Amino acid sequence: MTDKKITIEDLAVMVKNGFDKTSTKEQFDGLEKRVGNIEKDVKSIKDTLESVVGRSDKLETRVDFIENTLALPKKN
Repeated sequence: MTDKKITIEDLAVMVKNGFDKTSTKEQFDGLEKRVGNIEKDVKSIKDTLESVVGRSDKLETRVDFIENTLALPKKN
């Protein structure tokens, strides 16, 4: 097995190539902002779904009351 000598120039190129593949602060900040927006959107969707479920529960209660009042058979 032969020993390969690495020059300072080779090492500098390897380090530069490593940094070329690293994200910039601007790219990271942009990504962080996008994730924040996604979190807000998910919270909004969750709030909307909770509202729909609440309204559905109330509607189901009212339908049950009407069915019981009119003595209608319940449908599952």
